[in-house]
Amino acid sequence: MKHIYRFFVGIFILCMVLSVSFTVSAEIPYESYTYWTDVGSSNKSVYNRPMYYVNKTLSAADIGISEFTKINSICTDDSNRVYILDGSSRIVILDSNFNLIGEIGLIGGTESYNDASSIYVYKDAIYICDAKGKRILQSNLKGELIDCIYLPESSLIPEEFTFNPSGMVIDEYGYMYVLSEGSYYGALLYDPNKNFLGFYGANTVNASLSSVLANIKNRLFPNNEKNANTAQRLPYTFVDIEIDDKGFVYTCNGYTNLSDRKGQIRKLSPGTGSNILGSSEVNFVDEETNTSYKSGIMAKQNLIDIEIDSNDFIYALESVHGKVFIYDSDCNILSVFGTGMGSGTQSGSFVLPTGLTLINDGEKIAVTDCETNLITLFEINDFGKEVKRLINLTKKGDYEETKDGWNKILTLDSNFQPAYAGLARAYLDEGDYKNALNCAKLGYDRDTYSVAFEYQRQRFVDRYFIPLFLGLVLIVVGIIAWLVISTKRKTVLIKNQELRLMLTSPIHPSNNFTDIKEKHLGSVGLAVLLVVLYYVSTVLQTLSGGFLFTLYDPMSFNSLFVLARTVGLVLLWVVSNWLICTLMGGNGKFREIIIVTCYSLIPLIVEKFIRLVLTNVLVPNEAEFLAILDVIAMLYFILMMIVGLLKIHDFSMSRLVGTSVLSILGIAAIVFLVIMLIILLQQFWGFIVTVATELLSL
Repeated sequence: MKHIYRFFVGIFILCMVLSVSFTVSAEIPYESYTYWTDVGSSNKSVYNRPMYYVNKTLSAADIGISEFTKINSICTDDSNRVYILDGSSRIVILDSNFNLIGEIGLIGGTESYNDASSIYVYKDAIYICDAKGKRILQSNLKGELIDCIYLPESSLIPEEFTFNPSGMVIDEYGYMYVLSEGSYYGALLYDPNKNFLGFYGANTVNASLSSVLANIKNRLFPNNEKNANTAQRLPYTFVDIEIDDKGFVYTCNGYTNLSDRKGQIRKLSPGTGSNILGSSEVNFVDEETNTSYKSGIMAKQNLIDIEIDSNDFIYALESVHGKVFIYDSDCNILSVFGTGMGSGTQSGSFVLPTGLTLINDGEKIAVTDCETNLITLFEINDFGKEVKRLINLTKKGDYEETKDGWNKILTLDSNFQPAYAGLARAYLDEGDYKNALNCAKLGYDRDTYSVAFEYQRQRFVDRYFIPLFLGLVLIVVGIIAWLVISTKRKTVLIKNQELRLMLTSPIHPSNNFTDIKEKHLGSVGLAVLLVVLYYVSTVLQTLSGGFLFTLYDPMSFNSLFVLARTVGLVLLWVVSNWLICTLMGGNGKFREIIIVTCYSLIPLIVEKFIRLVLTNVLVPNEAEFLAILDVIAMLYFILMMIVGLLKIHDFSMSRLVGTSVLSILGIAAIVFLVIMLIILLQQFWGFIVTVATELLSL
């Protein structure tokens, strides 16, 4: 009876725990997720185990103070005291547990700072960036005025410059970096005596090919209308600035265009202000952009606040969608959580978040919302603590201590990509190259894979060098002997004339293509076979190519697309060239164009199969061989096409170039007409369906 009793008690407790868990899950309006990088052409979002959970949501009443007017900013000091900047010239000071310490009103009893932009605390001084007042107020912790910092007088500052301080940091030597709203020149740099030194770390403009060509065109062919409509493209302004405990300054851009959604967060070198984070190719916000928000108007993502902890983990707050992004020091994304989209009402969601700060070095994250005037406190869980611990150990090179931990992480969350990379490095450090290659491939960690592959390849060569060398010598000797014997005996290896013509076309293109024209040789069937081989080799190059040289995404790979850009492109060229050359007096027949085009593909087909083998034995620093191979194959293909078209059309070189250009334009025209035909057929089918539906409803 006791066992039965204990069994039912256990079931009851389990049900209660599950019900509580489901209730808590239902109360959180979002799922944590991350992105897998280097999988294909774009990053893939996947669910991941949460690293942070919502601890609590605080209002002014919960703190025990009068209602906030508008929470504009939040920060912490070295003692983990929390400072909240209210829009009504008020600063609320809390301890690390969000218990009230005190409040500061007017600075010095007279200086108001209504709707100030941000607050920053350095040692025993509070700095209030008052953009509307065009100044920075400096006070002590009691609210007594120490100094007012205005726009300095300097020849380095442009006349049209407006001082609207929106954020600032101070390094350990007392140098002050100040952001000004709308400034394209970077941060204003002051020395410890508050003397202006100049601008620091401005963004640069990434000029696209189209913009460069447009500028060249406007310069060559200027007119008043173009001059009036020309707008100089300006770099993005900084919206937030942060400094780590090593003295490195980090900056953050806000809104960015879809084409520029990379490198929004930068780490500036102390001297030059150049980016040393390695983030130029990293998109720090979501890959997908929501276009259904607010009646289909695209909601641009906007990073407004960043924080850096002592281990260089990066925390970024995005205001439009209400997301918190966490990255490690190598810009690998770890987790994304939060939501809102302008209508957040549940715990962990936001309407208009304005600030983010770290407490106890990232053990807690506080996010403020100026619309709801609430403070949401996220706290790290055991999974998040273990992830950070393992990443720190991996950075230090303590791989032996991380292996069991990374295995445990993967049992908890198989979608956590950094765990595969960490485990691969642990196996690599042990000399277990086979498992290192497997883990690196599972986690798409090509850097670790390359190192492990090189070691494994060297081990293989050292072990089997003598058999491999002897085998290679025997093969070479056998080929030479066969060539000598077959030459003396005049042995013909390939007796089929059509097959021999096709295979020897790369060696004797002029003679063979002349025979195709004059003796009507050549096989359309073999030509079709070559096109099929061209398609198959292209598919195999993606599916079976070396991991280090192939961005293969099983979810997005489409063999029909490969078919269109191989077989479809060849077919379009043949049709277009036949039409154009027929109009231009070419003598080539449709059959001859097919044969010449397909026979010319032989160098490309051979190159793809050779590349298929080489990508499985080479490493990235040996990729020059592949580049040379690609160039040789393409030049050989073009040479064979030129010789073949000259022979079958009986054109001069200038006429051949002209008809080839027109053939390429003809391909574009055919594609356009096909697309238009498909659209018309779709519309016609829609009309038929509508009429049928109306008739059936009568």
